[in-house]
Amino acid sequence: MSNFRIIRTIETKFGINVVKYKSNRTSLSAILVDIEAPLVSGFFTIPTEATDDDGCPHTLEHLVFLGSELYPYKGVLDTLANRAFAQGTNAWTETDHTCYTITTAGSEGFLKLLPIYVDHILYPTLTESGHYTEVHHINGKGEDAGVYSIYFKNYRVVYSEMQGRQNTCDSRVTLQYQRLMYPEGCGYRSETGGLMECLRHLGVEKIRQYHHDYYRPDNLCLIITGKVSHSELFKVLDPLDDRIASKGNLPPRKRPFVDSAPIALLEKSIQETVEFPDEDESMGQVVIAWLGPTIDKFLDLRTLEILYEYLSDSAVSVLQKEFVEIEEPLCTDIDISINEQTRTAILATFENVPTEELEDLVTGLFDVFKRIVNEGIDMERMKSVIQRDRLKTLDEIEVDPHNVFSGHCIVDHVYGKETGEDLEIAVKDLSYYDQLLNFSEGQWIEYLKKYHIDNPHIALLGCPSAKFSKKLIDDELKRVEKQRETLGPEKLKELEKQLGKAKELNESPIPPQIIENFPVPSVESITFINVITGRNKSEEKYKNIVQDYLDRDNLADIPYFIQFDHINSAFVTISIHITTASIPDHLRPYLEIYLESFYSLPLNRPNGEHLTFEQLVNELNKDTVSYEHNWGVRGFEGMICFSIKVEASKYATGIQWLRDLLWNTEFTAERLKICATKLLNDIPQTKRDGYQMAINVLQTIQYDRLRSNKYVLGTLNQEKVLPEAIKLLEKNPNKAIEMFAKLKEILISPENFRIHVSGDIMKLPNPKSTWAEYFKIIPDIKPLSPIPSPQSVLTESGHSPGNKGYIVKLPAIENSFAIHSTKGPNTFDSPDLAPLLVLCELLHIMEGVFWRVIRGQGLAYSVWLKVTVETGIIQFSTYKSPDAYKVYDQARKIVNDLASKKVEFDKSELEGAKSGVIYGLVSKEDNIQKAAAESFVLQVLNNLDSGFNKKLISRVQAVKFEDLHAMLIKYITKLYMPETSNVIVISTPGKVKDIQEGFNTHGFNLEVKSLDKVIN
Repeated sequence: MSNFRIIRTIETKFGINVVKYKSNRTSLSAILVDIEAPLVSGFFTIPTEATDDDGCPHTLEHLVFLGSELYPYKGVLDTLANRAFAQGTNAWTETDHTCYTITTAGSEGFLKLLPIYVDHILYPTLTESGHYTEVHHINGKGEDAGVYSIYFKNYRVVYSEMQGRQNTCDSRVTLQYQRLMYPEGCGYRSETGGLMECLRHLGVEKIRQYHHDYYRPDNLCLIITGKVSHSELFKVLDPLDDRIASKGNLPPRKRPFVDSAPIALLEKSIQETVEFPDEDESMGQVVIAWLGPTIDKFLDLRTLEILYEYLSDSAVSVLQKEFVEIEEPLCTDIDISINEQTRTAILATFENVPTEELEDLVTGLFDVFKRIVNEGIDMERMKSVIQRDRLKTLDEIEVDPHNVFSGHCIVDHVYGKETGEDLEIAVKDLSYYDQLLNFSEGQWIEYLKKYHIDNPHIALLGCPSAKFSKKLIDDELKRVEKQRETLGPEKLKELEKQLGKAKELNESPIPPQIIENFPVPSVESITFINVITGRNKSEEKYKNIVQDYLDRDNLADIPYFIQFDHINSAFVTISIHITTASIPDHLRPYLEIYLESFYSLPLNRPNGEHLTFEQLVNELNKDTVSYEHNWGVRGFEGMICFSIKVEASKYATGIQWLRDLLWNTEFTAERLKICATKLLNDIPQTKRDGYQMAINVLQTIQYDRLRSNKYVLGTLNQEKVLPEAIKLLEKNPNKAIEMFAKLKEILISPENFRIHVSGDIMKLPNPKSTWAEYFKIIPDIKPLSPIPSPQSVLTESGHSPGNKGYIVKLPAIENSFAIHSTKGPNTFDSPDLAPLLVLCELLHIMEGVFWRVIRGQGLAYSVWLKVTVETGIIQFSTYKSPDAYKVYDQARKIVNDLASKKVEFDKSELEGAKSGVIYGLVSKEDNIQKAAAESFVLQVLNNLDSGFNKKLISRVQAVKFEDLHAMLIKYITKLYMPETSNVIVISTPGKVKDIQEGFNTHGFNLEVKSLDKVIN
């Protein structure tokens, strides 16, 4: 008999069952969410509460991974995870909990790793040396630093992580909201990540005590989502539980936050300005916060969520019309969210607000709220919002069930009743929609008044400041210089030795038998999602039940290319992929504005009906679950895509909408200008992202400046295009509209279309012939345009990288980013592909080669290799490094040592690398929507067999250790040679000189530029 008893069994209407268990011996909790999917995920959750800014919750998140009582070796957990069809482990720290995660392909590896993971969580080593390297230390140069751990796949130091984000706009505004909203001693007031000035003085004893207080079995919940045998799980959990019980009884548990003092209501409204560092002072942020209902008021919370959808969900929502969809937008995005706490907090965030409008926006928001009270709610639109939100919830459960259900389970474990009744309400909350449909207009207005108009608020104006940016830099330089002087040369030498000793202690080798005794699971244990493909015109390629069903639907001849992918879904997604190769060079720059305007233009239907853009958006929202546009699907930068998702019963309606949107919308100067201005106002925020700028600058080197969408639609080029487009729309609107009309005419030529339909095809009455009635059928369509190869728009530097690169100064960041590129295999049948993928995984895998010499030495938060067959390019990326040159130099050294065989690969890591590649391939198809999309990408865009990923898995399994060296010589060494690689570095200005001098010593000639000078 198991130690665990069932607390509650919950059967949902979604075909997903939830069972909550609790140990009779230790009170350890487990929640199993039964999801039919190839991946199994674990979310191991510890509620935590901190009343200071020392960062104990965050530091523990890091230190847990340095070894445990039974496995006292740094990196052993990730090394074994790599062998379990996973790509290492992850963790995050929130204000009210820390969650440790693992996702594996299949359950076999998951169950083997589970007790080892729990041992790390409950019984970590927490050594002095681990604290010294991973949390904070002063190096021999007198600089504050630390090493790395896991935080959503970016390998970060505690101190350096906070250094990278403490002074960002989001962090500064959020911390000030917390300070103003909550009193001293309240956990919601704290910066649980740890402020730098506090981390510099945090000792390991305090962290150990914090672990003792919170990391206890009765405070831990093992949330598991996926297909796992309950009996097999308890074969693993019962021995683990017995060992935990042998540690003895614990004192009574105090539940974090739940057993703390209740949150006091805000007495009065407060408004403050919060500066953040940036040389571009044009755009800021506004955040307005209110206290909301208590966490157990499910109906109130659901009501407010729907109210916020009504206020801000689309171009016709009240707030979007007031602040975004206007000629001079006051912001580009509005988000109203609810923070789940004992008493919830409501945060309205307005992004990219012109700095001169920051104060007026706050006043304007409350004016809008009062106007709604006076003028009333559009109840017809409210009904549409409720019905659409219900469909979006169902869709989210289909598309992302692991995160949907784990989110409910985490909140329940932190705040819910231990009987599981709150969890049952949370996962079966669709009944609320019926209640909300019966709300009167007065009820909705009462919620607006109660929680927003009559409720005191905090308004924070995030204001960019070049002066503040300089002050931060100057103050930090002075602090470090003073620290150096205080310590003196001898103490600095002593500190450097101390760091070396700590690193040595942390790097004790993992005994080989631990790895050997953890066998790699069988690939047969992975269950793939079944997708059955048919085509409008099969030409004998497909012989299956779906194709037979399609062939029987022969009421009309449909001249388009249509691929149908059958999956078990309540929804149908209709996507039109369009080639853009035929767009003339002078019109291509305006494609971004066209895409932005696609779903929000006036419409003239063939029956004479005219819809304003507001009417179009309203009707579109009524009929669809979602709609979107994108370009560059899976590396095919010459393709754009428009997608609409509808209930299966509205299949014909979805087709009709795509017809109208493609052929029957009307360009107006007003709408185009609004779309262009929104895009332009987004750019300052985008340019604060160092890694995105590295990608963008590299594209200016490697892609054709006229024919490539990556170049033409990139942020840096659009920053020049958009003001000119706006000027043209103002001064010569007729000419501008003619240009957009011509662009549209060329783009929507039917020979450019490849259509994809995914859903339960067998339940659609006439999946093919419906197109004849509801789409535009054009006779004598020209032959299908070829799919433009991404390689066809590469420059010479893209085809043959070498001797090209820049170092770009970016004052908005405090570190550096880099991308190195070289030639790689450019066909999917290349015999090099499988061994090259395994080699890359072996190099950048957690606890692998690059981890040890780069991440483990504090040189970067993350580095990785990426092979893109579509372009024939391999990239080596550096993410958040104090000095990108040092990362390059260390990578170059170890790669050359491996190439010369001065250093040998660890053969025991080969199976872990294969496991990581296999996980990556399986994760491409880990839900029904992704599986259907992958079918189209493989068969249509890449012209491959639908089973390509499974065949590649077999090729990966067959890779031998001796295959890797040739790949290293042929490809990877080329990344670090100036004559065979392009290099882009984005850096804080203070490090540019050092980085340039470093690269110069290896023959690189990297020109230093400012971001606005990259494109002339």
